[in-house]
Amino acid sequence: MKLYVDTADVDRIRDVAALGVVDGVTTNPSIVAEAGVGYREAVESVADTVDGPVFAQTIAADVDGMVREGRAYQAWADEVVVKLPATREGFAALARLRADGVPAGTTVVFSAEQAVLAAKNDASFVAPYVGRLDDAGADGVGAVERICRIYDAQGFETDVLAASVRNTTQALALYEAGVDAVTMSPDVLEAHVGHPKTAEGMAGFEAAWGDRGSPIGE
Repeated sequence: MKLYVDTADVDRIRDVAALGVVDGVTTNPSIVAEAGVGYREAVESVADTVDGPVFAQTIAADVDGMVREGRAYQAWADEVVVKLPATREGFAALARLRADGVPAGTTVVFSAEQAVLAAKNDASFVAPYVGRLDDAGADGVGAVERICRIYDAQGFETDVLAASVRNTTQALALYEAGVDAVTMSPDVLEAHVGHPKTAEGMAGFEAAWGDRGSPIGE
């Protein structure tokens, strides 16, 4: 399973990458705009900060524009994966890019039907939006589980990359569902680390050891 961090803030990426578990970075137009930089600058900076793929979403609304952007993104860094929307235009652009061997997949996915179209186009990944499905009154984790079952039944090799993951409760349910990848904010990833009982246990060890210093004499 892959863990991606969903941000264009290189300082936050550097912080969470120190945990040793970050497999890559996902971005989108909103995230890049919030960072206050151009998309190329964002992708290049992120690629210089972390090992692994950087996911970059197309901005164009038409098929030809999406294809041009997706191809151009490949020159920005060594491992750029193109994100295309789950729209008629997005699926058409996906078919063309994948036929050329460009790493690309489908994002803003809200249904299993969309996920099937992505997989039939040999998408590198499909990104269902868990939190936003919940916001719409649906079962986000349940939708991802259904996509996973369909992919397993049909032998699709497209990775299921769960997105819009708001908290560790959702993240754990997705891990149990057997997803291929999860992307989350730095805050949600950081929330995996701490536990009150861990802090309590460490305080007890520190109190017991007192001022004896390092056991290796440094």
